[in-house]
Amino acid sequence: MSLVLITGSGRRIGRGLAIEFARKGWNVIIHFNSAMESALETKNYIVKNFGVKVFTFASDLQDIKTSVDNFEKVFNEVGVPNVLVNNAAIFPNRRNLDEIDEEIWDLTLTINLKAYLFVSKTFAKYAQEGSRIINIGSLGGIETWKGRIPYNISKAGVIQLTKSLAKELAPKITVNCVNPGTIFIPYEPNQIDSPLVPLEKIPMQRYGTILDIFDAVYFFATCSNFITGQVLNVDGGYHLDRF
Repeated sequence: MSLVLITGSGRRIGRGLAIEFARKGWNVIIHFNSAMESALETKNYIVKNFGVKVFTFASDLQDIKTSVDNFEKVFNEVGVPNVLVNNAAIFPNRRNLDEIDEEIWDLTLTINLKAYLFVSKTFAKYAQEGSRIINIGSLGGIETWKGRIPYNISKAGVIQLTKSLAKELAPKITVNCVNPGTIFIPYEPNQIDSPLVPLEKIPMQRYGTILDIFDAVYFFATCSNFITGQVLNVDGGYHLDRF
């Protein structure tokens, strides 16, 4: 049975991906930092409804060295996943240039980009031939949003990291990226959600769902290994009106 590890899967998109992989019959490793309660709720929901194996572990991705040790421990004790989904990220409050300090810059770049590199590096050390890495990027990586410099830079970095890792890890591992657009999660709304984008600006005239993102992630998890280094926008065509 296939095994997937999803970082930041205690809540929001990560939680939804964990549930949908389980629905497909995959065993799941749930990583979380502070969202222990929701991670355990997700685990219990999956076990009750789908009967697959679920493992949870905590690791603060700000601490790269300790996180590498934690991921290696999981790989040795639970098993090496077939698929790694780098999903954990932060979306800092809007800041003008003169409000950006070193702390928020370092925090955003560490969680959103540096951790993606070092978790991927650790995974690649143990992964079998044919394994997959899927990075969750953002339209913020291809657009320029006022007041979002750290976030925009971090997600642009994820896109370039995807391409660089794809070249570096071929032919053993494929590496691809999914850029969500406006994804509405009714049970966990936050500032990234629908109020920021009027529906009339989205050609498909609706907001995205967890299933929309999962379809793209699952495609990369199961498609031909001839597909690597690709970036897929899942945004209902929103980017078409932006360029």
